[in-house]
Amino acid sequence: MSDTDKLIQWKTDHLDSVSKSFCAAKWYNASLHLGHGYTNSCHLPLPHPIDLEEIKKNPSALHNTQFKKKIRKMMLEGVRPAECSYCWKVEDIDPDTAGDRIFKSRIYTDKEIEEAANAPWDADIMLKTVEVSFDRTCNLACSYCNAGYSTTWAKDIETNGPYQDFKTTSAGAYHADGSWADLFGKYNDNNPYVQAFVEWWPELSKHLQELRVTGGEPSASHNFWKFLETVKEHPAPDLTLAVNSNLMVHPKLIQKLIDTTKDIDIKGFDLYTSCEAYGPAANYIRSGLDYDQWRANLVKFIEEADYNQVICMMTINSLCLYSITEFMDDMFSLKEKYGMNSPGIDLNILRWPAFQSPLNLVDSEKIKVHKKLAAWYEEKKDHPLMMDHEKAQIERLIKYVDVVEQGHTSTEEDKTKHYHDFKSFYEQYDVRKNLNFRETFPELVEWYDSIEVDKNIPQVKVNNGAITHFESGEYQPDIDKPKHEIKTKWKSVKPEKKKADPAGEYAPDVEKKKSKWTKII
Repeated sequence: MSDTDKLIQWKTDHLDSVSKSFCAAKWYNASLHLGHGYTNSCHLPLPHPIDLEEIKKNPSALHNTQFKKKIRKMMLEGVRPAECSYCWKVEDIDPDTAGDRIFKSRIYTDKEIEEAANAPWDADIMLKTVEVSFDRTCNLACSYCNAGYSTTWAKDIETNGPYQDFKTTSAGAYHADGSWADLFGKYNDNNPYVQAFVEWWPELSKHLQELRVTGGEPSASHNFWKFLETVKEHPAPDLTLAVNSNLMVHPKLIQKLIDTTKDIDIKGFDLYTSCEAYGPAANYIRSGLDYDQWRANLVKFIEEADYNQVICMMTINSLCLYSITEFMDDMFSLKEKYGMNSPGIDLNILRWPAFQSPLNLVDSEKIKVHKKLAAWYEEKKDHPLMMDHEKAQIERLIKYVDVVEQGHTSTEEDKTKHYHDFKSFYEQYDVRKNLNFRETFPELVEWYDSIEVDKNIPQVKVNNGAITHFESGEYQPDIDKPKHEIKTKWKSVKPEKKKADPAGEYAPDVEKKKSKWTKII
């Protein structure tokens, strides 16, 4: 039985035996966005609002919202909730595809899963794992992020105004300055959501298995370091503390993070960092990143910190596919030196903004990147340091790029709108960030230059970025729709001659230059 077969069998025995839509994460996991008072069961569904009046009486309502309880009821009855479309779309590719529903459920014991399945659907459930963000302080402005989660993105919008000339809904994130995320100020003074979480912490910490702090960039946040003092007041010897970090902050903060792994009374420490492309492509996609410095800081943490595991989160967007295998080769070179979990990799396919999705590359390019990734995996799949979940996620991505035609919004059926917004966004991104799409992604130049941006679209004004909708109701499958032939008319344009980027094996040069870090805005 293959590793993937074992995962599918586990799903059959532990999840599908409850119902075909059951996922333990709806009971035991939550992402809490305390800066603006929203939550979701994991990072995949759109977040929904937390009832402010309810948490005043019951802090656990940060997690046990009335909306979430109704979703649990649907799952117990075998109904697939619309907000979980990411998982249903992946599972519909092939019954033997290992989706996130497996990975997010199997971290819990058989007993815990049984207790969730047998609990009343409207019961208040104690969290086992939680991801929490206190604010949006961040020193990077990744292309697929926005001002609601990055102060650097917010500074761009405040300085240059909103991005213009879009035709799709999800591109609207670049019209916003994200100010709704600072309803209670930068330092969260009198933030009732933070107050409820701190009030809940003494009880929650007795049951919690993992606390994962995200942002923004936690290590750059005053609120993160302040909360660690609360954690120290309530020792939690069974708790694993995980921190998301882009590892591009000041060297003093890198060292402070390393020191924290050694002086806090917990079970263990996990670091989650982020990257999904190699070299210049990574620097382009994650504005503010310096790949050499990021890699050097990653190695420094691996060599000096006291930790359980280091995981590199990969947000799979269209542009990363052109250097994803080179990036994974680089991460495997670190595995071979430091061990299987130093670092591990975790592949998450981007949903929003839809025009950056791998699905919205032109078909001829999807064929190329699919072929390259499949060939790499065929050669690498028996590597002794490749973990089961890494294999399953890479196999899932290969199938996803090959099989899935429509993405996660109904407007994605009109691919030309997404091609338009792809070009419109990156033209403006280049100007604002002083970057060059054509030099960084020469493979795409001919197609990119063929796309005409409509300059007659009415100009929009900046907004605060508040979430105005989330996904409710039952999921309506679309994976069984046949792939339609996309007859994209694009003219051949002779690209300008550019100097080629240096090729060859990765050779870090950070020791030859002054340490780079990205200032917090």
